[in-house]
Amino acid sequence: MTNVVRDDPDSSIGFLISDVSRLLRRVYDRRVEPLGLTRAQWRVLVHVYRREGVSQTALAQVLEIEKPTLGKLVDRLEEKGWVERQIEARDQRARRLVITDRARPLIDQMEDLANGVHADALDGVADDETDQLHDTLMAVKSNLLRLLNGHPRNGDGAQGGEC
Repeated sequence: MTNVVRDDPDSSIGFLISDVSRLLRRVYDRRVEPLGLTRAQWRVLVHVYRREGVSQTALAQVLEIEKPTLGKLVDRLEEKGWVERQIEARDQRARRLVITDRARPLIDQMEDLANGVHADALDGVADDETDQLHDTLMAVKSNLLRLLNGHPRNGDGAQGGEC
């Protein structure tokens, strides 16, 4: 297990994951800017696309933003014709978010740009190392979700150190 190295705290796994995530977003921001998208907008579009029919409440939780903030973002995306609020059949008060046909070519462009960012980020990394990285990150994600759901490792409830 790798611990924080006091001489180089930025090399700890938690900091590295955070830095890589931040850098990926910044590079992607630059690439989607010509499409007229802000980070907040592309994040909403991606999550609505991946979770077609999601409620605004659930989406706000996933994005970790307040419902009124999300509501304003969805208003802007709806004005552009990219997202639509559909009335929930079982509850007329509830709204489900869907991507419009008009947005589908934009989503395709966004996916192409994301694939390019990933390819550039992994330049020089062997395919087997990329596969191992993916598997490792999936295992870490699974462990963290388990902890968030109140299931400590081996039932011991032990707390770890800094990330």
